[in-house]
Amino acid sequence: MNRRRNTKKRRQVQIITSMLGVVALTVFALSMSAGKISAESDLSNHTYKYFTTVYVESGDSLWSIASEYATEEYSDLNMYIDEVKQINNLKGIKLQHGSYICVPYYSQKPL
Repeated sequence: MNRRRNTKKRRQVQIITSMLGVVALTVFALSMSAGKISAESDLSNHTYKYFTTVYVESGDSLWSIASEYATEEYSDLNMYIDEVKQINNLKGIKLQHGSYICVPYYSQKPL
């Protein structure tokens, strides 16, 4: 009779242990998929920095070009203009009509 009780207890312990294992694996799988979803949403908010050339037309200024190309990555237009000046090795703020300048821009689409 003791033997039957011991065997029954062992089976119960095995069943409980197996159930706990399944629960633990389920929790682990759910946490991994939640992390993957979070990582994917982080990637969708990623921005890429690119550069393009702009033809300087009559009446263009660094301010007008900055107003068109600067995005929220720059705290203000002065910060953007400073970067454009550095990229193009400009000392002042005047642009030469008919020339090209290189300007940065950001996009969420990879090229």
